[in-house]
Amino acid sequence: MYPIYILEDNLEQQKAYANAVKNSIMINDLAMELICATDDPEILLNSIEQEHQGLFFLDMEINGIKEIGLQTAVLIRKQLPGAQIVFITTHNELSLLTLERKVAPLNYISKEYGADYIKQSIMADMLKTEELIKSEKYKKENLFIYRIGSHYFSIPIADLVYLTTADLPANSGRVSVRTVTKNADFHGNLSDLEKKYPMFFRCDKSYLVNLDMLESFDNSKRELYFRDGSTAYASFRKARELAKILKK
Repeated sequence: MYPIYILEDNLEQQKAYANAVKNSIMINDLAMELICATDDPEILLNSIEQEHQGLFFLDMEINGIKEIGLQTAVLIRKQLPGAQIVFITTHNELSLLTLERKVAPLNYISKEYGADYIKQSIMADMLKTEELIKSEKYKKENLFIYRIGSHYFSIPIADLVYLTTADLPANSGRVSVRTVTKNADFHGNLSDLEKKYPMFFRCDKSYLVNLDMLESFDNSKRELYFRDGSTAYASFRKARELAKILKK
């Protein structure tokens, strides 16, 4: 189920938005679920439970703090690059700030148009999100997902160079991911990741590599050279297998 979250400090409005979400799910038979409706940004952020996705309906002003909804959106966008964010607010003057903060909201709903308009807009945004889910741009298989603590992070698979345990303590239960822009360590193991992401090549017990990032392969040294200047090594058996793949 695709998760939906609501941040609104007016409890009557919060309930109305929640009902609009539930009714839209039922009427349109959407594979979505309301996970959280709250007036506390921290509770909302801690309730995020599904990897790279989510539809968020956020009020700008929460409990008298004018930009707290926008600040929450910035954190959501950092944690979930593929999230869909909708602002429901009376503070239309803050719309330009969403551009400056690079939040890229799906929609900006003004409360001034009334309850019926908001309900219709919520449904329209849910249907739009359903279309985006089905589009190639938002397909999960195009992203590599990992978790650090309670936070999920996503990387376009095209940017990933390799996954490795080579530089980590033995039996640490951790994996290093190397991309063209950053590196990170997270809990996991290569065998599980190999099954989950079959597009990667297991060149050694310590490396799971993206061959699309491969610059060259020295078969005599069994050394792989990647576009970002990094290297990896192949076992004897995997070196032979890789040589056959590259000859095709």
